[in-house]
Amino acid sequence: MIHNRNVSKWLCCALLTSTLGMAIVHAEETAGIVGKNEWLFYKYELLKATDAAQAAETIEIIGRFNKVLMANGVRMALSMWPIKMRIYSEYLPDSVKLTDYMAGNYQQTSKALQAVGVTLIDLNTPFMSSPKRNSDTPLFFRLDSHWSPIGAMLGAETIKAGIDANKVLKQALDATPKVEYKISADKRKLPSRGRDLLTALPRNSGHFAPEQFTPVSVTRAQAESKDNRTGITVAGNSASRDWTGFVDALRYVLQRDILNVSVKGDIGPWVGMESYLSSDAFQANTPKLLVWLWSESTMHTRPDYENQDPRYGSNKTEWLLRTSAWVQATCKPSAVSARLARAGLAANAANRKGEDVVTGPTSENEFIEITFDKPVEKLDYLMARAVTAGSKTLILEGMGPGVTTRRFTLNVPGDEAPHMLKTPLPSSGRGFSTVRIYPGKSDGFTFKDLKICRQPEDLLK
Repeated sequence: MIHNRNVSKWLCCALLTSTLGMAIVHAEETAGIVGKNEWLFYKYELLKATDAAQAAETIEIIGRFNKVLMANGVRMALSMWPIKMRIYSEYLPDSVKLTDYMAGNYQQTSKALQAVGVTLIDLNTPFMSSPKRNSDTPLFFRLDSHWSPIGAMLGAETIKAGIDANKVLKQALDATPKVEYKISADKRKLPSRGRDLLTALPRNSGHFAPEQFTPVSVTRAQAESKDNRTGITVAGNSASRDWTGFVDALRYVLQRDILNVSVKGDIGPWVGMESYLSSDAFQANTPKLLVWLWSESTMHTRPDYENQDPRYGSNKTEWLLRTSAWVQATCKPSAVSARLARAGLAANAANRKGEDVVTGPTSENEFIEITFDKPVEKLDYLMARAVTAGSKTLILEGMGPGVTTRRFTLNVPGDEAPHMLKTPLPSSGRGFSTVRIYPGKSDGFTFKDLKICRQPEDLLK
């Protein structure tokens, strides 16, 4: 199986490494369930009717985000990886039952997504009806929570069919260059990599017979060109990471290059998507088609879901404000204007070039200061280009009369090249009138092309 060589280096730096698991599950001895015929399951798939209200909030946010994408020329196809407990409910232990809510959740969620204008490609129906579901090479690993290579290929084929059947998605696909990919299968079966559920069982749970699958390789027929820009991106979770073969299968069935920016499940879809949008991978190469793969079992985990790792939590409104700012292809001028104050680094005339700041090494406490002629509003966002050589973060400190001072952190590449910055500055009061930007300890800092832009007026309505 090939690795995606198109993924930009930013991804390794922008995302925090973490332990294997889904967004709401930590590795613990009681997370696994032993079913019949040595089939294993995760307890997090036990969806409850009480999850519906939170899932509705998630769906609303996705609908608003999709509207922003469409307005900026990006077409999104969303799909949900179905819960293993439904696809293989016959192997659940007698003590665990598939409830009516679990049985119908995929269909209900699909309807709700479509109602807010999101194109949903159904994976549940073909998985339930596939003749390979009960073959000697099932669609899910028996000892793992992920789909098998057979399931990954079925998922890819289903998404291709969904794209072909949708006029808008098909137009986006046709606007991307064709690239020939070939597929080949090994002549023998080998032990599978999928076995995460074994680590979720209590100690001394017994021996489970290993699984074997035929390895499949997908390769590009021609060498990659120096311009490795792609028109299709897959953003997803552990089900679409390289090792599962799903994105390779999608490359083969679509005959297209694909950028894969999928993240580990516990990082979650919200952080993964925001990290991608803020990177050069999106800012310098906005895709025509975005495939966002979710896990059905985490559809109720909003950006501010209380049981997730605090590192990955975010106010849901502010997540939408930030991601919408990153997606905007052009700057709609705000009624607020900004200027660089002669303070901090800009107090030294040698560091100023017009309204830009260009300086050498900076320390932790050095800053530039930007003032606004009126308080910035929730729909306003700051846009600029910056170089922070050696520093991986920018700290923005918003302040002003009648508002609580607040700090915002922006992850940056930290190299010697200029990169786009876009960030709203939401406050709990009337809005900030000043913002200080701390580049941190760096070998050099440049800040230029400052603008204050405006989000779509209906973004939060």
